[in-house]
Amino acid sequence: MAAGAEKKPVLEMVQASGTDESCVTFVLHEEDHTLGNALRYMVMKNPEVEFCGYSITHPSESKINFRVQTRSMYL
Repeated sequence: MAAGAEKKPVLEMVQASGTDESCVTFVLHEEDHTLGNALRYMVMKNPEVEFCGYSITHPSESKINFRVQTRSMYL
């Protein structure tokens, strides 16, 4: 790594203003469908999770947008 270069975070939590806390989007950097699908499968096993999904914005980007919505303020 070059001197002075900033290290990009591996995980970011994105919360839109005005939304309730039962919905949250995570951005996972340097990941692909392998982690996204496995993580979605495991999270959906929780009965309090109403929706869980992920998308990869573009094939040339190694970034996953991972969205979770719970039935209550469970997060």
